[in-house]
Amino acid sequence: MFWGLLIVLGIILLIYAVMRKKLAHTKNNDSSSIKIKEIRHLMPKKSLCLVEVGGEEFLLGLGTDTISLLSPVTSRKNKRFDETLASIDEQHTNANS
Repeated sequence: MFWGLLIVLGIILLIYAVMRKKLAHTKNNDSSSIKIKEIRHLMPKKSLCLVEVGGEEFLLGLGTDTISLLSPVTSRKNKRFDETLASIDEQHTNANS
């Protein structure tokens, strides 16, 4: 009975180690040069994603099979995501006029 308990405990620890290693890839590291700032889900398989790469921020559109650069974000000092999105919309409206 003791050996059975040790085997079950070993299997649980093995599963824990494997899952911890798999989930470590999804976290943002502070030393990483690519950081996901925020994700907003729009529809079941469509999202907006604010990403920082090398100190610059970009707004990406995520679909089922595509990732599209919507706009670089130039001035986002302590703004909320919806304010940033509104300012980008304003920039595109002014550019198209």
